[in-house]
Amino acid sequence: TDGKMNKIKWILTWPLIFLLFCTIPNCSKPRWEKFFMLTFVLSTLWIALFSYFMVWMVTVIGYTLGIPDVIMGITFLAAGTSVPDCMASLIVARQGLGDMAVSNTIGSNVFDILVGLGVPWGLQTMVVNYGSSVKINSKGLVYSVALLLGSV
Repeated sequence: TDGKMNKIKWILTWPLIFLLFCTIPNCSKPRWEKFFMLTFVLSTLWIALFSYFMVWMVTVIGYTLGIPDVIMGITFLAAGTSVPDCMASLIVARQGLGDMAVSNTIGSNVFDILVGLGVPWGLQTMVVNYGSSVKINSKGLVYSVALLLGSV
C-alpha cells in the first residue's frame, strides 16, 4: 500500500514538478551556476503565486463554511507557513546543530512579519498610492497576540 500511495503522490505532483523544472534553472549543475540569482528570483515569484492561491482558497473555504477570516488565517495559513520551518529545524537539530534550529525558528517568524507585512505595506504607500496610509483591520489582533503568547 505504501508503494501505491507513492505512485499516486507522484502522479498528482508531477505536473507541478515539471512546471517548476521547466521554469527555474537548477543552479546546482555546473551549466547553470551563474544563474543563481535568477533561480532565487523565480523561486520567490513561484512562492508568491502559490501563497496567493493558498490565501484565496482558504478564504473561499472559510466563507463557504462560515468561518471568519481571522480564524482561518490563524489556523490554516499559520500552519502552512510554520510546518515547513518546523521540518527544517527538526532536520538541522538531528544533524546536531541545535543553535541553527533555534535560529531558524525565531528568524523565519521575524522575516515573515517584517517582510510579509512590510513589503506589501511599503509598496502600497510608496508605489500604488504615494503618501497614503495603510489601514489595519485589527479585529483579530487580541486573539493573535493571545495565541502567540500562549505558544511562547
